[in-house]
Amino acid sequence: MNLPIETVAAATGTTAANSLVSKNLDTSITINNLFTNATSIIALVAGMIAFIYLVYSGILYLTAAGNPDSAKKGQQGIINAIIGIIIIVAAWAIIGAISGTSKTLV
Repeated sequence: MNLPIETVAAATGTTAANSLVSKNLDTSITINNLFTNATSIIALVAGMIAFIYLVYSGILYLTAAGNPDSAKKGQQGIINAIIGIIIIVAAWAIIGAISGTSKTLV
């Protein structure tokens, strides 16, 4: 049975708007939240750039057509992109672990 929000709010002794805000929105902004969100966005953008570079290097390698210089350039680009993705994931995991630890310490 679905009750209107006004009925639920009246039964709990709160207003409908107050009930929605208190249950669905976290209005507190902390430095830890800002830092975590900023690093997540930076990691996402860096990961996208590394993935695009990986695809570009793969295409370069596949279209080398027997040219050893172009094939070597494509191989090196693939290796560099994979190393970059590993570094990005490791940094994101370390920052996530540190920010998770700081939440419990504060």
